[in-house]
Amino acid sequence: MPAIARTFLRHAALALFLAAASSAASASPASNSSSASAAGASARPAVPHAVRGPRAAVALEHWVKTRARPTLRDRLVSATLGELGVPYTWGGDKPDDGFDCSGLVLFVFRKVAGLELPHRARLQRRLGKPVASAQLQPGDLVFFNTLGNPASHVGIYIGEQRFVHAPSRGAKVRVDRLDNRYWARRYTGARRYVPPSQGTEEGTRLAEQAA
Repeated sequence: MPAIARTFLRHAALALFLAAASSAASASPASNSSSASAAGASARPAVPHAVRGPRAAVALEHWVKTRARPTLRDRLVSATLGELGVPYTWGGDKPDDGFDCSGLVLFVFRKVAGLELPHRARLQRRLGKPVASAQLQPGDLVFFNTLGNPASHVGIYIGEQRFVHAPSRGAKVRVDRLDNRYWARRYTGARRYVPPSQGTEEGTRLAEQAA
């Protein structure tokens, strides 16, 4: 299987695990009691086991569609991952034309959340609610200083220190890490446009299994 296909499936599985985990965690609170755990298990469908490869993406997609209730943040992440591989185009905000960094954000939030964000990273940073690095959740926007401006570049955080963005001319929409040396040095903060979601700890655990 080509490397780009493996990468896409891996991150698609990550998004689907987050969606499944968010629904399962919010359906019943955790308990130290064995009887309460048994009751919780019978009250909600079991989250699929963490498996790798194409079978993981197919199985999890089916589970999410039929048993889970994805949150707005889950849908933002899924839509963002759906644009992996789209070429960078200055001023672009549609898959057919290509994306620049803020155009990708504009497209995803318009499509999924019905929000009409400005097509400028600096304006997207100005309008959102500030978020501490330790409080980042999937769907938050992350900003970088790449051209001498605190909001020269923007991406969409998808969890586990990863974000999706349209990097630069000649590149395509891809996944990078916040703790990558290049991006860590240029990170200037994050902004939030949708409410915090529940089940973050469980989502993180399953994401680690899938990675």
